[in-house]
Order: sequence, then C-alpha cells, then structure tokens
Amino acid sequence: MNVLTRICRTMIAPLAIACAAAPLVAAAQSYPVKPIRIVVPYPPGGVDVYVRLLIPTMDQELGQPSIIEYKPGASGMIGTHYVSTVDPDGYTILWTASNPWVVTPAMRKETPYDPVKSFTPITVVTEGVNVIVASMNFPPNNLKEMFDYARKNELAWSTSGIGSSWHLDAENMNRLAGTKILHAPFKGFGPMFPALIAGRPPVALMTYSVTRRLVAAKKAKFLGTMSTKEKVRHLLPKGLQAVTDVLPKFEASSSWVGVGGPANLPREIVMRLNRALIKGIQTPEIQKRSLEDRIVATGNTPEEFAKLIKADYELAVQSVRDSKIPLGIGA
Repeated sequence: MNVLTRICRTMIAPLAIACAAAPLVAAAQSYPVKPIRIVVPYPPGGVDVYVRLLIPTMDQELGQPSIIEYKPGASGMIGTHYVSTVDPDGYTILWTASNPWVVTPAMRKETPYDPVKSFTPITVVTEGVNVIVASMNFPPNNLKEMFDYARKNELAWSTSGIGSSWHLDAENMNRLAGTKILHAPFKGFGPMFPALIAGRPPVALMTYSVTRRLVAAKKAKFLGTMSTKEKVRHLLPKGLQAVTDVLPKFEASSSWVGVGGPANLPREIVMRLNRALIKGIQTPEIQKRSLEDRIVATGNTPEEFAKLIKADYELAVQSVRDSKIPLGIGA
C-alpha cells in the first residue's frame, strides 16, 4: 500500500462515519416531525393519570401531538419490553411505574430487557408514598402492635400482585421482624379495597394517594408508612409510625413514575423531551393536583434518573437475595 493510498483511506474512514451519522444528527435536530407514541404498560386508569394531564403542555412544547398506547400484561413487562426494542428515534417512549423497570428484573431469573442497558432515562415524573393500612376492626393500631400481633397470631396482608415492589417490601419486613405474615396477591389496587374493608385480609400495602380517602371515610385506618425518603414523608399525617421506627434496617423500594426511551436515544432528543416534560410538571395545575393527591411531582435530569434506576435495581436485587425470594415468581 503506497503512501497516497494510506492517506486517502485515513481521510475517507472518518468521512464515511460522519456521513453515516449525519442523518441521525439531522433527525435529532429537527425532532419531532410526527406524533409521539407514549407507551403505558398498564391498563387505563392507573399510572396514566398524569400523562393525560401533561400532554397539553408537551404537545405545545414539542409542536406535535402525543398519543397514548396501552400495552398491558405480565405486570407491565410486555409494554416495557416493547419500548426496549423500538428504534431510538424518540417517536416511541415509555411511561411507567418503577415496578417493571427495576423490580421485575430483580425478581425473575430472566427478563427480555436489562433495567440499565436497555433504556435511556429521560425524567422521573412523580414520587409517591407507600403505606400500610388495616380494616377498622383489626386490633393493632400501629406497626409495632401489628408485628407483635403477627408473632402470636396468623395474619395475612395484601399487595397489588406477585413480583411488585409492595411484595418485595412485605417479604423484607417479614425477614427483619421475624414474622411469617402471609402474602395475598391481588390484580391491582381495585380488588383490594372491598377485601380490606371486609377484613379479608385485614392488612394491605398500598400508596397513600389511593388510601387516604378510604381512611377519611373511616372505612380503614393507617398503621404506618414504608416510605423512607424525607422528600415524601412530609405528605403524611403527623405522628404516623414509619417501618424504620420499628425495623431500623428496613429500606423501602422506590415508588415513582418515570419516562424513558430505548437505549441509545440521541442526547438532543432526550433533552427536548426532558424540557417538555419538566415544563408540564412545573405548571400550577400539576403542582396543585399532586399536592391534592399527596405525591411529589418532581422532574429531574436524565443523569439523576439513571442513578436512581441503578440504585433501585441494586436495592431490589439485594432485597430478593436477603429475603430468599425464589426467582421466577413474577413469570
């Protein structure tokens, strides 16, 4: 190979790479030019509440309409996996609770996606508070009394399903408290309400936002909170006992709703979506609604969200290992 040939090849290689990348850069700079699909891996009426509230601001900021597409199934895993397989062009994004993103992969032997490598984090939208509630005729009135009761009597508590963060927290508490409270999984919060009111089972693990009206109507009572983050603890009634007051080593699973895309989503697109979402989160209407619902409408950087995902996944893996939960139960 002569000198001239080597020089030409040296110049052509970077040029070829640049030419190949040019369409991606151009697409990112002009983004968006068509509607954006927001995939929700649950049925309507759950985590989609705030996406509906945010869409008007998003559409105005992005200049294109957003379309919600529901892909429920397998505790959120079907829709979550779907987004991990689409082209990273910003026209299909994921709107989901933390469960299928970080808890499901920790509780199964295999998942078709990796919680860190398969997605591009965009932002957290809301963070909630998880509580333990009981039927009105349940004798204990706080967490200490509940664990004492469970050591002497048979007891069961309900969660929204096998493999959920509430299931993980339930097993973690059993391990730390030395109790054997039975797990009664339901298919979501809806069926849990009549069962709780009837005392079958008498204890339930839920979010504060869905239980506070039940408590206000004197159809149930609070025993305590699982949430350990100070940023959400202020939303709870004063004097409510925390699990960490009774079990100091307990660390709750996160309860957030976040937005992400497939891996390798271009930075320009990520930041465009991030800015549009955060502008919506910061509107007075969203802030007022989140206060009424007793959740925190947050919004953060993609880097902060990425750190949270990694930390939450590692916590879930550790909790599964420590509590000796058999892998694959979420299948």
